[in-house]
Amino acid sequence: MNTPEAILKYYWGYEGFRTKQRTIIQSILDKKDTLVLMPTGGGKSICYQVPALLNNGICLVISPLVALMEDQVTQLKDKGIKAMMLPSGTSFSELDVLLDNCIHGNYKFLYVSPERLQQELVKERIQKMNVSLIAVDEAHCISQWGHDFRPSYLLLSQIRELLPNTPTIALTATATKQVQEDIITQLKFKNYQLFKTSYKRKNLSYGIYKTQDKKYLLLQIVSKQKGATIVYVPRRNATEKIAEYLTNHHIRCVTYHGGLHSKTKQSNFKLWMQNKAQVMVATNAFGMGIDKPDVRTVVHMHIPQSIESYFQEAGRAGRDGAPAYALLLQTGNAIQKLKNQYLSQTPDIDFIKHTYRKLSSYLQISYGEGESQTYYIEFSKFCERYQLSKSKVYATFKILDKNGLLNFTEVFKETSQFQILVSIGQLQNFIDQNPNYEPIFSQIGRSYPGVYVEPVTINLEKISQALKISLNNLAEKLTKLAAQEIIFFHNETYDSQLMYLQPREDEIAINGISRYIKFHLENKLQKIKKVITYVENNNTCKSIQLLNYFGESSEACGVCSVCIKNKATPTINDNQIKEAIKNTLAHKAQDSRSILANLKYAEVDLIRILRSLMEEGVIAIQPDNTYKLIQT
Repeated sequence: MNTPEAILKYYWGYEGFRTKQRTIIQSILDKKDTLVLMPTGGGKSICYQVPALLNNGICLVISPLVALMEDQVTQLKDKGIKAMMLPSGTSFSELDVLLDNCIHGNYKFLYVSPERLQQELVKERIQKMNVSLIAVDEAHCISQWGHDFRPSYLLLSQIRELLPNTPTIALTATATKQVQEDIITQLKFKNYQLFKTSYKRKNLSYGIYKTQDKKYLLLQIVSKQKGATIVYVPRRNATEKIAEYLTNHHIRCVTYHGGLHSKTKQSNFKLWMQNKAQVMVATNAFGMGIDKPDVRTVVHMHIPQSIESYFQEAGRAGRDGAPAYALLLQTGNAIQKLKNQYLSQTPDIDFIKHTYRKLSSYLQISYGEGESQTYYIEFSKFCERYQLSKSKVYATFKILDKNGLLNFTEVFKETSQFQILVSIGQLQNFIDQNPNYEPIFSQIGRSYPGVYVEPVTINLEKISQALKISLNNLAEKLTKLAAQEIIFFHNETYDSQLMYLQPREDEIAINGISRYIKFHLENKLQKIKKVITYVENNNTCKSIQLLNYFGESSEACGVCSVCIKNKATPTINDNQIKEAIKNTLAHKAQDSRSILANLKYAEVDLIRILRSLMEEGVIAIQPDNTYKLIQT
């Protein structure tokens, strides 16, 4: 297998490359620095994985997304390709062994976070590796003007200095002209090639729709568009509420967010991937690295905080080239709500310092300690203990993550502490009287002999599998035993993983990144303003607006909400709508949903005329929220 085509066929099973993939690969094989701008789902990873497999040595892949790294390493291993990532929480000795394996173990890919590259041991060992290629994923993170700037990315130029003769490929799905120039400058590209795939998606219809009832409009959309759907919501609890609403209306639906148990996530994801569930209701934690080409609709139930994130999430629809829809639903006060959210959820430097100190106290980390240690917390409990705003704390953790002080991951974890409190004789008497408990004590005793002496962390899931009983059933039995003071049993769940990337230094730590934080907050405000402009502009084609943002020109798409409105027949006058409403109410009183369903006028016009008729005394609203005709 000495050609890119042979590698592609053998490992991926594809007969040919997509547009520009082959020329990008050739640029790397020619040892040229390469910048790749390719939309979500365009096949960016193949652009560096194929040449890395052709070359001798290892490919160093730098990415800020732990979940995406894990996913890609798993996919490569499944193909029989030796790949590794350096996980968080790895001790110095373990890290030492892993890096040695990369030097001597014929590995083809090493995935690392930019923060890892700051460690002297990592830099020292990378110099000893035969690195054939450096791949910088999510390269927009290197630019202060990007939507996801990370100061740690600025240090990547040091890796280039350590490996001066190694070509670098930088890849991103979304980058404005300014961000592109920043990437080239920061990575010290000289003899480079730029490849840009058009962001235009001819098959994707963008739509912005106002409604008084977003859930009802969503139900209409997923009932009409039967294909796989992603519904994005801003918060975890909203995923459950929307999913419950759709399920109650007989729509097959699953959820995905950072607080779910990993097994639940995997199960829900599998159901959706296999089209056994039509709708995936998720936070923005969902989507990175998914390979599902037949998503027909992506619905945003909120206004995203940047054009880049909206474009990336919306772009997960219609990757197979068939007609698809990216719809954003908003109520009348959505713009003001977004502005208020920005103000209420944006922490200032003092709040960030205060939260950082409280977190260190909560985790009992002494000053100057904590580096490379992993901790778990229940996010809500932490906020409640110190009476802190959840939205501001979440934003603070994200800021500290991006600025290299913490690694913050939303992950479900359950820990259980167990100890036998009675003597062996007393325990045997209890088992004689309650023989159904004997298998539990026997299994735990064999697996954890220390439980007779001190509290021991046990794995409930493994014990339940060994006993062939449900996890809930086992937990209930242990809780009952604890109530009788036969055992000590404490079960605790966590939904957030935190790793200190630097020792605790309070003021000094935050002061060192304060200028980046201020710039980040200012940049975020500008991004929000651009999103608001996009949402409010109902005169220019939505596709043109998005493409112009990324420096690309285009003709009107003809299929977005603006183009459809412009192609529509002239607006029917108000009197015609009034007569239509009066005629439909002449038969019986109806609520607004029924009126909207029966009359095919624009919702905004129908609501406006209903109010007008009420003011004129022609109709009245009744206690059950139905409209009744008073005058003919």
